[in-house]
Amino acid sequence: MSDVPSSVRGVATSRERGRPSALQRRLERDGYLVLRDVVPRGSVDTALRCLHLDLLRRGLPVERIAEWQDAKCWFPHLRWEPAIVQLLEHVPAELQQGLPCEPQILLHLPDEAEEWPLVPHVDDPPPWAEGRPYSSIVGVALSAGTERHGGLVVWPFDGSPPRPLDVAPGDVVVMHPRLEHSGTLNRSGEIRYVVYFRFVAGD
Repeated sequence: MSDVPSSVRGVATSRERGRPSALQRRLERDGYLVLRDVVPRGSVDTALRCLHLDLLRRGLPVERIAEWQDAKCWFPHLRWEPAIVQLLEHVPAELQQGLPCEPQILLHLPDEAEEWPLVPHVDDPPPWAEGRPYSSIVGVALSAGTERHGGLVVWPFDGSPPRPLDVAPGDVVVMHPRLEHSGTLNRSGEIRYVVYFRFVAGD
């Protein structure tokens, strides 16, 4: 397991195990949740300021951009920064059960491609999970995430067609570990920002 700040580990693993909450039941039924206006604008700005000040201080060579773009993991050195982790303070406790994984800071720059196949996938747990599944995948939007911005598309558990999820800064998307999902092309002139927090089942 990766090094996790004690404050985060305590939040994530000390939940009382009781009957599933209404949110957990909805997650099991639908495969996903969209929670509106969960994270205050001030907290979103704190996270964005952390990223942008790092750009100002360290710069970002084109080789690093290509590396992070390919890995779909930006600013890995900032993932445990308090300015990033504080986003979780506003997420309902029952959606943070389990062992926290390294946060994923994701930036989706405008795409040059005109067409891209919509291929669903599910996220694989890290090797240290030793076969244990994720308990939840929590995405905090730091910017607009509509279909035009290359936002998230999910395949609901009820078998209905793939559904784009439009989000605004401060919205939270929660995915069941078995939910198939995909990104799309960013056809806007803006960068889409999101931070994903994943939790592995178990204490």
